[in-house]
Amino acid sequence: QIARSLELSGRELQIVRGVFDDLKESDLATALGISIHTIHSHFERMHHKLGIADRPQLMQRVMQEFLALTAAPGSELPPICANQVTGRCPLRP
Repeated sequence: QIARSLELSGRELQIVRGVFDDLKESDLATALGISIHTIHSHFERMHHKLGIADRPQLMQRVMQEFLALTAAPGSELPPICANQVTGRCPLRP
């Protein structure tokens, strides 16, 4: 759902997962079987697409989207806060 909402390709989603797993670019390239140059190209596209400048901003943008999706009515994702249904969640957007 996050990938669809942020319009990330399958490969970009794999790279985002690698970022959250704290993989270095070289380790990520090896794990995905692609060159480090290709990793850089994907990062550059995501930076433009998501309006971010670095890894921490990428993680923040993905987490913001996740929180927004979990708070959306009818979301397939479970809410972060069990009290969200009752309106007593301190994480309300």
